[in-house]
Amino acid sequence: MGVMIIKDPDVAKLFADDTRRRMLHLLRHGEMSTTDLAKVLQKPHSSIQHHLALLMDAGLVELARERKVRNMVQPYYRATAHRFLISYSLSETLTKDDGYSAWHSETLNKMFSGLSTFSVKVPEELRGRVLELLRTCYDKEQRVLEEVVEEQSDPGALDKSVQMPLLRLMANIKLSADKEYADAVDELRKLIGP
Repeated sequence: MGVMIIKDPDVAKLFADDTRRRMLHLLRHGEMSTTDLAKVLQKPHSSIQHHLALLMDAGLVELARERKVRNMVQPYYRATAHRFLISYSLSETLTKDDGYSAWHSETLNKMFSGLSTFSVKVPEELRGRVLELLRTCYDKEQRVLEEVVEEQSDPGALDKSVQMPLLRLMANIKLSADKEYADAVDELRKLIGP
């Protein structure tokens, strides 16, 4: 279970739904049944089954095992990867999809709001520029991380505990040579830094 790069736009659109994202998050960390998922997510069993079917058809979730419970077979599911990356190359295509575009904007707005947890207060007149810089950094980081994942010659050889730290390190080495990224980070530092 490593990193999966999502290159199919229809599969990428599945990530625009909050319930599916939460399901994938849970299933990345352990096996769960539809009953477990329904309980944790406080959703009807039928809704969980619907979302689960979509995720399975897309290859994001798989059957992990089956257990017999009171004369019934109870299937347990898990995510097919520890982390999912939506291919940077899809960004342009998906910006035309209202659901995906809204999700991407929501992510950037949450990042902006999250700055307050670092005691960063951005004046309203700088909001647009800071969001633009966040988008530049986020998009470049995603693109470079995707490149690094694809450059691995034998991803299965890496111990799971060091995979993401090593991928991030390799991505940071690449990003350090990207002038546009460096300029965006420098401007962000001046606008929101200590």
